[in-house]
Amino acid sequence: MRRRASWRSLLPRHLLRSRVEPTPLLQPDPIHMPLSQRVHDAIGPLTAKSVGANSVAGLVASLVTIAYCVSFSALLFQGDLRSGLAMGLWGLLVGSAIAGIYVSLTTSLPPAEAAPDNPAVAVLSVLAATVSAPILAAGGGADRAVLHVLLAFSLATLATGAVLYLLGAFRLAQSVRFVPYPVIGGFLAASGWFLITGGIEVVTGRDLTFATLDDALTAASAPKVLLGASFAFTVFALKQRLGSYVLPLAFFGGAVVLDLILWSQGLMHAGSGWYIAGAAHPLPWVPALAVAAGDVDWPVLFGATAEIAAVAGVTVLALLLDVTGLEVARGRTADLDHEFRINGAANVIAAPLGGLMGNLSMNGSRLLDETGGAQRISGAFASLVIVLVVLTGIDLPALIPAPILAGLLIYLGIVVLTAVLLNSPSHRAWTDFALALLIMVAIVQFGYLTGVVLGFIAACLMFAFSYSRVAVIRRHLTRAEFSSNVDRAPAANHQLLEHGDRIHIFWLSGFIFFGSSNGVLEEIRDALVSAGKQARRFAVLDVADVSGFDTSAMLSLVKLRNHCAEAGVTLVFAGASPGLQASLKHAGVLGAEEPHRSFASRNDAIEWCEEKILKAEAAGLSGERASDLTGWLTDELGSEDRARRMASYFDRRELPPGTALYNQNSPSDTIDLVVAGSVAVVVKGETGLPLLIRRMSRKTVVGEMGFFRGNPRRATVSVEGESLVYTLTRASYDRLCAEDPALAAAFLEFIVRALADRLEFANRGIAALS
Repeated sequence: MRRRASWRSLLPRHLLRSRVEPTPLLQPDPIHMPLSQRVHDAIGPLTAKSVGANSVAGLVASLVTIAYCVSFSALLFQGDLRSGLAMGLWGLLVGSAIAGIYVSLTTSLPPAEAAPDNPAVAVLSVLAATVSAPILAAGGGADRAVLHVLLAFSLATLATGAVLYLLGAFRLAQSVRFVPYPVIGGFLAASGWFLITGGIEVVTGRDLTFATLDDALTAASAPKVLLGASFAFTVFALKQRLGSYVLPLAFFGGAVVLDLILWSQGLMHAGSGWYIAGAAHPLPWVPALAVAAGDVDWPVLFGATAEIAAVAGVTVLALLLDVTGLEVARGRTADLDHEFRINGAANVIAAPLGGLMGNLSMNGSRLLDETGGAQRISGAFASLVIVLVVLTGIDLPALIPAPILAGLLIYLGIVVLTAVLLNSPSHRAWTDFALALLIMVAIVQFGYLTGVVLGFIAACLMFAFSYSRVAVIRRHLTRAEFSSNVDRAPAANHQLLEHGDRIHIFWLSGFIFFGSSNGVLEEIRDALVSAGKQARRFAVLDVADVSGFDTSAMLSLVKLRNHCAEAGVTLVFAGASPGLQASLKHAGVLGAEEPHRSFASRNDAIEWCEEKILKAEAAGLSGERASDLTGWLTDELGSEDRARRMASYFDRRELPPGTALYNQNSPSDTIDLVVAGSVAVVVKGETGLPLLIRRMSRKTVVGEMGFFRGNPRRATVSVEGESLVYTLTRASYDRLCAEDPALAAAFLEFIVRALADRLEFANRGIAALS
């Protein structure tokens, strides 16, 4: 009889593994993941121990998230907007619950918990003031102002969700990582400042600015502010030593202790001023019903577009930082595009239901880690607790004194400021630190949008200044130190060494722009001036590693061309891209009537300059016929008699262009003396295409290394142009050694000198580049 499959066999195999095995890095997109798969992922191994540990962790995390929501609702709905606190609290709880369930089941970094982002809430407080001010100024009541603030929050949640989802869907989330850190630091520092001032505003009921500081801190409010600040600093100090348990214990323990004290004094009621009034229970509201009822001043909402965009921008940066922080803390890598998609989708779902934005929370997720949560079920359980609070309508503000709420906000602000200004990478670079502070001040004084724009401008200017100090000219050498890969006759090499300072070679790299172009112009001009006023000189500019030129750099090249025209210098560009060549022609630097040239490679450019100098100097050609082998051997062997006897062992060959002296991997059975013309040494590259590695001009020796080592040919050697070559076969060499040992020894000395010259040639180039 067939055994019945157990329920465990129906679960995906990866859920039955030990908890120490990491969750797969890339999770399927929630849209395409079957519901049963998501449920299985959330349940994990069903053991009493795992369920208990994850449930406790989820409960602790949910209590902290609920406390945050209460504090944030008090921050967002205060003063004239206090009547909206209950609906604001409901929106924050609903948004956290929806985002928590969705994110915990689909994140690539489980376990995870979702909550409102501290920076986003700070910007929402600015949005609330922006929307409510014109409504109240026009004579609208507090209820109408609250309605418009809630609608603005829903629009901000929907817009933020759409931005997050689109960034992830089009795989653009990685581009967010390129935001300069000073801008991020200024964002977060300003958010921390707004949290601190917002905490003070919770107990004073007044907007806190430097101008209203005396009026806000009255004799009645000062003790509450002092108590809240003491709570914040005490928790901050203890948490550094005792860990994450301090915060929930201190929050709920402090609330209970203060409740007992106030109860004993008969002050445990909203009218005493020690509690937040107007939130008997979270009050549901639906944006669509509010819009259908009419009486919506749409121009006021449209006028807050900049603040709504700022909310989306801050949330994008905050989510990036949360994901990055979890990656570092857990030693794992997340799929950033996936995280943006699921957080965006959660906000899009929550907005029509009246939920306010909630995203993956690094602090909440780390709290799950530290309280025993190890699987997705812990984050899901935290969200279910929040759902229970929403459904039962517990009057949380009536149980938590205002100073405790204020203290939690002040504590969060201190944590943000400490992380940004003291424990961040910015302290290693005082310029980044100073810029972050300036951006923070600009945001506090003029608003998020102005501060961010100024921050980006300042960051770009700082980058331009720093990049302009990077040397664009990586190396500067002359022909006396670095040559082309052409083997030449000794007389020609001597001429080129003697006139080597007439060819200057400049290696350029990077992007040449207005901050660095003038320095490049001056350095090249000074180098050419130092060479003196002799015959025509050449400046080889290797731009193969240059990514681009801006207009200022092109104008500097025009100035350089004008200077070269006066100084008798030819500009030779090497490795210029087609786009750069087109720009140079358009600017008049290159052209049919211009002496300046452009070549595909640095070697071609240097070789062209060398040929120009040799032609002008007629190096080694005076009174000598191109086909004179005897004269060459006379100089090398020491006597004309030896030269004539040695020449008798060679076979004279006049070769047309394209003739192969020998092919790669063929036997090495000849030595060839190139008397006139030139040959190219080509090897087959990794792609199978021929690669030119060397060119041998007149009066050079070819094939001697393979001949004496007995190895197959390492390259293909072909004739370029009409050439005259004398060939010594192995049979002729053996006959030479047998018939005239002294002449054979002299010939070997000649070969050794040629190899030594070639080695010196290579060593000089290596030394110049080292």
